[in-house]
Amino acid sequence: MESTQPRRKPTPKAPRQRLPVLSPDLRVRSATEVALGFDATQAYAEAQRCIQCPDPKCVEGCPLNIDIKRFILRLAEGNPAAAIDVISEKSPFPGVCGRVCQHELFCEAACVVGKKFEPVAIGSLERFCADHARLAPLETSPGYAKTPTGPKVALVGSGPASLIAAYDLVRLNYRVTVFEALHQLGGVLSYGIPNFRLPREILFEEIARLQNLGVEFVTDFIVGRTATVEDLFEEGFKAIFIGTGAGLPFMLGIPGENLIGVYTANEFLTRINLMEAYRFPDAATPVRVGKRTVVIGGGNSAMDAARWARRFGAETTVLFRRGRAEMRARLEEIEHAEEEGVQFHFLAAPVALHGDDNGYVTEIECIQMELGPPDSSGRPAPVPIPGSEFRIPAETVVAAIGQAPNPTLQKATPQLLTKSGKIVVDQKGETSMSMVFAGGDVVRGGSTVILAMRDGRRAAEAIHNALGGQEPEPEIKDVNCILARRHLGPDVTLFEVRAPHIEKHWKPGQFIILRPLSTSERIPLTLVAGDRQRGSVTIVVQAIGKTTRELAALEPGQVIADLVGPLGEPAAICSGQKVLCMAGGVGVAELLPVARAYREKGNHVTVICGARTNAHRIFDEELRACADVLEWATDDGSYGFHGNVVQLLLKMAGPGVFAEGHVIGPIPMMKAAAEATRQWGLQLHASLNPIMIDGTGMCGGCRVTVGGKVRFACVDGPEFDAHQVDFDELDRRNRAYRPMERETLERHVCQIGLSS
Repeated sequence: MESTQPRRKPTPKAPRQRLPVLSPDLRVRSATEVALGFDATQAYAEAQRCIQCPDPKCVEGCPLNIDIKRFILRLAEGNPAAAIDVISEKSPFPGVCGRVCQHELFCEAACVVGKKFEPVAIGSLERFCADHARLAPLETSPGYAKTPTGPKVALVGSGPASLIAAYDLVRLNYRVTVFEALHQLGGVLSYGIPNFRLPREILFEEIARLQNLGVEFVTDFIVGRTATVEDLFEEGFKAIFIGTGAGLPFMLGIPGENLIGVYTANEFLTRINLMEAYRFPDAATPVRVGKRTVVIGGGNSAMDAARWARRFGAETTVLFRRGRAEMRARLEEIEHAEEEGVQFHFLAAPVALHGDDNGYVTEIECIQMELGPPDSSGRPAPVPIPGSEFRIPAETVVAAIGQAPNPTLQKATPQLLTKSGKIVVDQKGETSMSMVFAGGDVVRGGSTVILAMRDGRRAAEAIHNALGGQEPEPEIKDVNCILARRHLGPDVTLFEVRAPHIEKHWKPGQFIILRPLSTSERIPLTLVAGDRQRGSVTIVVQAIGKTTRELAALEPGQVIADLVGPLGEPAAICSGQKVLCMAGGVGVAELLPVARAYREKGNHVTVICGARTNAHRIFDEELRACADVLEWATDDGSYGFHGNVVQLLLKMAGPGVFAEGHVIGPIPMMKAAAEATRQWGLQLHASLNPIMIDGTGMCGGCRVTVGGKVRFACVDGPEFDAHQVDFDELDRRNRAYRPMERETLERHVCQIGLSS
């Protein structure tokens, strides 16, 4: 494929090219790579299957957003060097990802060709490009031998999350240092994945690309022991990324698990992959693999362990408590294991391990299972069948049942917020410590290489932005994604949502309509703020009903099902006057942008807010920044004036004090404020929030009577003359569905209780 070949018409109906593999009898006698990769003829033929669709879903499906359409086009044109250049725009690891990424779950699952035929073999094409690039001089790599001069950034762990973060940051001129606890780089890529799936020379050559770009690697350095996070900051690092992976194995929790010959998958694979026990006695580290080996589990680690056991000559059985369909391992790995002679025993789980007088395992006692209703994983739950116990002879047992993050760094840094050992991060990947970010398995638990890389890329972007980099233009595909959430008080939550189009046009007083889930109802919420650089809007919700609770339960990274706006007319803002802003409850959040707008127009702004208790006060600091006077009333007197906001108003003001005002909050409060100020000569605007469905005036469900006329709040409002609103009618309409709402809420609460 060195010379350009004529472009042929796409051939999506052509059979997908099959990846050549070693014969099983050769595989089980060596650690040689099993998949041999496409030759040039196969690669060209497979590239022709791509139809170059105008809206390539495969790019969206790729967690690294590699321009798959363009790299395959270059390949189809007979130019693999140009193809690797396209891939390298987003990833320095085509050799690694081309081999171990679960393409079938991401880019190939989204492939348009795959809707009618077999998807294009994107992973195999990526690997072909990588293997071809190995023949090119390293000096031709973009950015070769660059010496970065920017701020120092520390990356903890040298697994996939840190490696991609290092690549992104060093190209942005940051001085990047990667600290690795082991003596060999690569993290799980090195100790967890066998040589026959990922040859070490491929891994090390692609890591060398980072070294040539200026990334510094420090091995044998345990952050949390060798140095703390605080130490790294004192040494001049401006940001730290934690990508320490999941290195704490789960135990079986059954009698006999400490017998000799019983391994966790972590130990078994580390001995063989990292310490090269398969070369023993030429390698110093041994591993005990008996004649009969049982591997417990159904994930990729279980397949790796079982396939290694076969290479040691063991009769190998994989014991899995569910059925074949529920296995999490790649289909390709399961098939390769079967070809290599691995046996599978489904619907069985270990209950005890038995050994001889010398403490060596000899048998594994099991019980038959049957599948019941789905559990929290979404898969049918395995249920033991009483009296179905049986035994399997085994001299080696490997438990590949999952792992949790290694707690070393977390214990040394107790201020890091964790949950079940995993570090908690926000939507940017930032932890509870300022300028400390995390990603990969230390955040997710056991996951995939490519998702860890996506986390690392996200954190690198956040680090760049925090250290002075420019925020990239928001991408439309991220619309409705929750970027951040923050609890403001009891049952009150703030959300920042990616909505660039809404942000571009919104003005204080306008609102949006959203559905948190595809099964939720539509609810209106006033817009609180916007961020042009991030392309986001801020909303605040009080969790009082089913839908608002569903919204409040969403986490950063999740996508709101529907979000439409901005809706309604902006608030009327005068200039150069003494103005009054009043709000009660969560209406304080909705008042904030209006108060800011009044201040920006040169008004003297008095803000009066009400809350149930001191704990329910929100946005105090923000309001003080835009108010000449700010006073609070609390129902219980725990802060400020003891009473409600209207009582405080009557104490503070009277006729002629204010020229204009804005009120928002519960209907009874707005009605009372309107009554109290009716004779003051004050033009008081009330922001109404009636029940509405579509928000465009189509349904008319939001109608209100103002000055004897029927108006639609969604298009004529939401702001109206408070002295003209029929609040009694508005209150009745808003209560029309109250019994049904209570029933729905009770059922929702019941379902949550049952599911938990």
